[in-house]
Amino acid sequence: MTAGPLGKSRQDRPCATDFVIASRQCEIDDLSHLMRMGQLVAVISNLIHALQRERGASNVHLGSGGERFAAQLDDLRAASDELAQTFYGALNEVASRTIGVQSGARLFSRIAHAVHVLEGLAPLRARIRALDLAPDEAVRHYSAMVGSLLAVVFEAADAAMDPTISRLLVAMFNFMQGKELAGQERALGAAGFAQGEFDAAHAERLSDLIEGQERCFDIFAEFADADSQALWCAALGATDQAEVERLRRLACTGNLSALIRSESASAHISDHWFLLMTARIDAMKEVEDHLEDQLQALCVERLEQARLRLAEHESRIGALQQTDVAEPDALDKDAVEENGSFVVFCGPERYSSESLSPRLGRAIIEMVHDQSQRLQSMQDELDAAREALEERKVVERAKALLMKHRKLQEDDAHRLLRKMAMNQGKRLVDVARAVVSMADVLG
Repeated sequence: MTAGPLGKSRQDRPCATDFVIASRQCEIDDLSHLMRMGQLVAVISNLIHALQRERGASNVHLGSGGERFAAQLDDLRAASDELAQTFYGALNEVASRTIGVQSGARLFSRIAHAVHVLEGLAPLRARIRALDLAPDEAVRHYSAMVGSLLAVVFEAADAAMDPTISRLLVAMFNFMQGKELAGQERALGAAGFAQGEFDAAHAERLSDLIEGQERCFDIFAEFADADSQALWCAALGATDQAEVERLRRLACTGNLSALIRSESASAHISDHWFLLMTARIDAMKEVEDHLEDQLQALCVERLEQARLRLAEHESRIGALQQTDVAEPDALDKDAVEENGSFVVFCGPERYSSESLSPRLGRAIIEMVHDQSQRLQSMQDELDAAREALEERKVVERAKALLMKHRKLQEDDAHRLLRKMAMNQGKRLVDVARAVVSMADVLG
């Protein structure tokens, strides 16, 4: 047995082929985790949809002083509870496979927060049942629950290493975020129409929600494929957008007196608004379901491709190991392959009789080179897909700083950022970066 460096035999030393195969296996592990996360995202989507509908009905109930939607709320709560149990079951599956999870610490922290916030659902419902809650406060509690669930989806998008899957997740997250803002608009409008008035603050909030939806759907359109965009356009066309815009204008101007007189009672208008917006949000859910199906199909496809590449590499290396014979003068010249921050040197001294055969050595270099080029190409595409996610992180951090130092609610912090951006003629994300930079300077 030939002695190697540090007195170890060749059989004790790691072999380059082990790590070529390990690289492929890591890719498979990442894609397997992405598939599980895709399944979790689908479960989260259904739970969010149920909570959004429950939130809207709760605001009709609260806005009408308990006279409307009492029976509907019982059914909606039962539906939410059933989907919450499905969510907890999906979490058990994710928790059982924690090894090698991309960005696992952040992901499980987000999940922990979501589980904790959902524990407040029963006390929230009790207060709504007792009419011991203003509509605005109910919206805030439900929106915090939905926001914590969306944060898990965001983490899945941020951790995706496949550029095509990453683009799809970016499109999906922004579409889900836009749908959530539409859900908040439904709840806010339901309470306002039930009460028969929108004050200036509520009218401004409604305008913010409408603008926020447009921004989210613009990002969705940038990253979604043509079929998903066409489905979204068709979904919008199937709803009564003209009536939605009419009621929006009346709510944003706060002039409901003529509407109430012409349509007999605020209760009827509130029901009309709720059903109108529910049809719109249900159409959004169809697009969301389509995106989830796409995600699962894409994960299956990518996983199969990765497994085929692994099998090809294992077969190629196995064949070379069986047939190749190590030669003393391994290569005619040194081979140097560069990729980003590392260089692979393959000189004749590496292929002595104590090391790899020349044919196997060249095969390994080809595999490493091809893998490196593919990963670099994927990284370039990922950088473009993640820019939208990075911008959201900056905006969220700026909001958190304003909430802490200016003692603002989240909505007020976001409104302040928007106002600063408009006054300065800058993009929202640029103003957010300035806020974050100033906070860093001031400690």
